[in-house]
Amino acid sequence: MNKSKIISILIIVIVLFLNIYIPISYTAQGKRYDLTPDINSIDDTLYPGYKNQIKALQAAHPNYRVLVYYTGLSWNEVLTAEFQGHGYSPINLFQIGPNYNGKWICPICGNKAYDNGSWCCASMDALAYMMDPRNSINESDIFQFKDLEGSDVQYADIQRVVANYGSYINNPEAIQAIVDASNMYNINGYFLVAKIINEHGKNGSTLCLGRGYNGNYVGCYNYFNIGSFGNGSATIINNGLSYALSHGWTSIRASIIGGAQVVKDSYITRYSQNTLYYQKFNVSGKALLNSHQYQQNMMAAQSQGASLKKYYEGTSTPAQYTFIIPIFEGMPASPCARPSTSIPNTLTYENGVVKNISTSLKVRASAGGTAIGALNNEESIKIIQRASNEISGYYWDLIVSNKDGTYGYAARRIGGDDCIVSVGSTGNNSTTTSPEPNTNTPAQPNNNSTPPVQPNTNSVSYVIDEANVRVKVIPSYTVEDVIKNFSGCKVTEKAGALKLNGGLATGDTIEYNGKFYKVVKKGDVNGDSQVNIFDAIKMLNTIKTGASIESYEVDAGCIKGESNFTVSDVIVLLNYIKGVAQIGL
Repeated sequence: MNKSKIISILIIVIVLFLNIYIPISYTAQGKRYDLTPDINSIDDTLYPGYKNQIKALQAAHPNYRVLVYYTGLSWNEVLTAEFQGHGYSPINLFQIGPNYNGKWICPICGNKAYDNGSWCCASMDALAYMMDPRNSINESDIFQFKDLEGSDVQYADIQRVVANYGSYINNPEAIQAIVDASNMYNINGYFLVAKIINEHGKNGSTLCLGRGYNGNYVGCYNYFNIGSFGNGSATIINNGLSYALSHGWTSIRASIIGGAQVVKDSYITRYSQNTLYYQKFNVSGKALLNSHQYQQNMMAAQSQGASLKKYYEGTSTPAQYTFIIPIFEGMPASPCARPSTSIPNTLTYENGVVKNISTSLKVRASAGGTAIGALNNEESIKIIQRASNEISGYYWDLIVSNKDGTYGYAARRIGGDDCIVSVGSTGNNSTTTSPEPNTNTPAQPNNNSTPPVQPNTNSVSYVIDEANVRVKVIPSYTVEDVIKNFSGCKVTEKAGALKLNGGLATGDTIEYNGKFYKVVKKGDVNGDSQVNIFDAIKMLNTIKTGASIESYEVDAGCIKGESNFTVSDVIVLLNYIKGVAQIGL
């Protein structure tokens, strides 16, 4: 081994194993990433309301152990990042009813129906109400924050809680599989029950009954609706059963054991989404904002948490329940109010278009803040609000894309050229209160789930570089995501073998519309589909020796967006490996 390589390895070993934190600007925020049981240290001036509510709950329940998690994330940026996909595939949906109407409905999408036709896009007000942890630190809703790691159920426990449900879950095979999955993966068994019932209802649905669909997929089961996505029941069912078949889920047990493993490995272990809240609203710090969320149903964490609480009632009280509650920066002084059900939402906007952009125009979660998407030249947009003051040298206009529903702030003018241009007309959207969906019609399967990786509703997961015939993707992007977003494409590895699922790798090829695009997976410099210490080693060795590597490998290492990677990119990569930084596009 040459001296340069030895030095590189030693640097990384020192950084990672001596637990040295390398500061970078967007993560060096005081208490960010702190997880602590010290409720008394919560600063009421910075985080109003949390301390008193938590203490009141603990006073009533001495066996409730509460950990607070300082996310370091801006409350307004989190909301903006979640408010995406308008007109395409909204990240947050809900079912209209007597208690969910009026201001609950998104004014951009109006009463447009999504998924199986009974779901609407949620408004920003509704999102703020459901996401504000202070609205859920109470007797009814606290279990959406329960730590889901640990097995504490027996066969009799699961048998008791499924007794009033249909035979799809109330049968010995399903009950034993839930208990075994709980023990195998150290995951809460009641949580598995709550998630299955949330997906399939009291009596089950097509995806979990094993009867196939239109003569296909007979004997396939998908108890967690993983991979079930799309608009329209047929698409949802076919995608879900295809996923089940490809993973060998040809029995109830196989589906429950396999699905539980996906939930544990892909969510709890990899992204620290160890509460129902984190699985719906991923603010754990291990993934990009709004990405890798289990479902679109905005109510999922609350409803599954209520089920979890009910399942524990009547049992001998465990020594301790642990709850993990996130804290955000810049929250309002009072908990976000519940939206009115009787007042319609209205929105007035300018019609506009993106101009004078050579590549793409970044969309940010706040004025000059975190990049969450991108707009292309000549892309049609709605201009919701014009900025009146400059911030960091730019006027940041609030816009939404008519192409894929990207919502956020974009610079009006760059380098003397206008980028956000009005086309001279205005529009007005006004929602109306809507009747409750027909409850006599059986609920369609998976009316709220998305694939394991959130679909690209805001252009943050992948970017097409036509000039260099490349597709740049974030580290969590998979072959399944490519197949979903590039209809009719074919993915091959460098050796030429066809890839049907699993992780993408730098150097893979996507054949799409007659073109062959080289994959650039940010951080995966050595092309093994993983983003880990060996990529950092390759980057440091390349920097030290000046060795020549493929141009697409260089592109994968340019994490900060420059034309070549430097030690600064390596630092970001190391912090990503440690879980204290994110890699975007």
